Amino acid sequence: MLSPSSLQIRVPATTANLGPGFDILGIALSLGTDITFQFQQDADYGLSGADGKSLPIPLEKNLIARSYQKVLEQSSVKALPWTASVRSDLLPGRGFGSSAMALVAGILAANERLNQLGKNAWPLERQIALLSEMEGHPDNVIPARVGGWICSLPDGKYLRRTLPDSFSMIILVPEKQMSTKESRGHLPDNYPLKNCVSNMRGLAAWFDYIDNRNKESLKTALRNDLLHEPYRTHAVEGFKEIREISLDSGCLGSCLSGSGPGIAIFYEKEDVSKEPLERIISRASSFGYTGRLCEVDYNGAVTIRN
Repeated sequence: MLSPSSLQIRVPATTANLGPGFDILGIALSLGTDITFQFQQDADYGLSGADGKSLPIPLEKNLIARSYQKVLEQSSVKALPWTASVRSDLLPGRGFGSSAMALVAGILAANERLNQLGKNAWPLERQIALLSEMEGHPDNVIPARVGGWICSLPDGKYLRRTLPDSFSMIILVPEKQMSTKESRGHLPDNYPLKNCVSNMRGLAAWFDYIDNRNKESLKTALRNDLLHEPYRTHAVEGFKEIREISLDSGCLGSCLSGSGPGIAIFYEKEDVSKEPLERIISRASSFGYTGRLCEVDYNGAVTIRN
């Protein structure tokens, strides 16, 4: 039987919502996860960490296996089992798209299986449709798959933009984790019309920044989300203080990363020197965060064939 024996996939982490773009905007990060698959008939879809120790994730919660099996099932192809080693730059459950990374990796592994068998691999549009369906929202899965700054549109479509060359980020990774389901439980069922209109203006401000380099427009938008941050940040220690020090240091602003509790800080390198960045990271550490400098990833998920 023709089959790959080993396959490595790299999927970028993501930061989503970006302030006013609730469930719409996302950025792929230069940090991410490497998954190395070993395919064999008697494998059990087990996962291990970089240290070689088994990860206690049951099959029904193994998102890599679930998306892998679903693609092959819908393609009428028998799934060849695997075991996989996972090495991640970021801990899961911190707001940087760990579930999106897992789903993307599974779909790419399945596509490789289809290629090996001479079957039609899934086109990108079909991949994104399944990813959005399984994740429940597209703001992490699309940038994780294709890279860049993404604004998701109806029917699985999206806009992809390149940010200014000097645009950069600080990612603040908390010690504690929080599930997306738990965080969404804090959100109301209905919103005042004026809050929705305000966020629509904030969404437009991102385009104003990208197209016209209007930094002040983006700074205002990042401070004025009314759809999710007011209901979530009460559970995020130090959020207000970190926002204030980042603005005082010359950054464009900050926001909750996805559903949290991680935080993303945006800045332009020409505006912020090394010393203020170190001061922000040091202050954040007093609230239990580890700061990481990172860039935008424009490659998206990539497959490395061995």
